[in-house]
Amino acid sequence: MTTTTAPPPSPTPAPVAAGRLSIPLPSGPEAPSHARRAAGGFLRRSWPSLAQDRCDDFLLIISELVTNAVRHAPGPSTLTLTTSAGALDIAVSDCSCAPPAPRTPDLSDGTGGMGLHIAEDLGAQVFTEALPEGKCVHAAFAT
Repeated sequence: MTTTTAPPPSPTPAPVAAGRLSIPLPSGPEAPSHARRAAGGFLRRSWPSLAQDRCDDFLLIISELVTNAVRHAPGPSTLTLTTSAGALDIAVSDCSCAPPAPRTPDLSDGTGGMGLHIAEDLGAQVFTEALPEGKCVHAAFAT
């Protein structure tokens, strides 16, 4: 889970300026929608040339990573977005030390398994950073 499995479906323009958003997320099922709303506003402000379909890709990845944190880690999580001249880093930290384990997606029962695959298929380099009290899962994009 350290390499890109497919190139991005469309070119991603570089952000206009470096920026950072870090927000604590609620521990329940409302966390993904809270994260998408905050991230959408941040991306529009810091990256006005970003195509809507690419913004939607990023919001999908955010939703998937936050959903994983809610589903697999007790307690709160934090979303951090960092933009720079040629990159976007989507990072979701939580209080579980267990690294995410990619698995075969369950297409019949709807029990998941697609989030990390989606991130990689959309061009992210996905990696996990160990933290003193948990972990941080990153989906990083370079242009």
